[in-house]
Amino acid sequence: MPLSGRAQRRSRLPLAPRLVIVGVVASTGFLLAGLFADLGPPPPSGELVTGTVVAVEPGNSGRASSALLRIDTIDGPAFCGIDRTAFPEERVPATETRMTLDYTRTGCAPAPVSQELPRWLLLLIGGGGLLLMAAYLWSVGPITLSRFTAAWTRGYFGRRR
Repeated sequence: MPLSGRAQRRSRLPLAPRLVIVGVVASTGFLLAGLFADLGPPPPSGELVTGTVVAVEPGNSGRASSALLRIDTIDGPAFCGIDRTAFPEERVPATETRMTLDYTRTGCAPAPVSQELPRWLLLLIGGGGLLLMAAYLWSVGPITLSRFTAAWTRGYFGRRR
């Protein structure tokens, strides 16, 4: 019997203890990835310049197959062609459209775009997961130092003596 005179509340985790531990670790991982991951686009292979679509070449199927762009570089104006597969969703932009390009002397491509999950989504998943795990652990019994120590020395949470 505890010293305070009250009966000690025994609780057992309804979920498998390993599942709870995996949930806490995964949530913490998402939270740390959202805080510290470098989520920027990959570095360009050349210099980023602005170009204008001068002409669009039609393909066999009636869809545009490539675009001819005019680029103003330090050495003067240059022209470069980009196939439709390099554009997002294979949609060639209309003529007179201005866009940022990754330009090298041997060719050009659309500017690199980040394909990573946005930082706010990682923070939301990690923070939400930690809140859910903390609420779950609190609902099965208040988290106190003595309960944590007792569960730790038994080997894992929720195991009966």
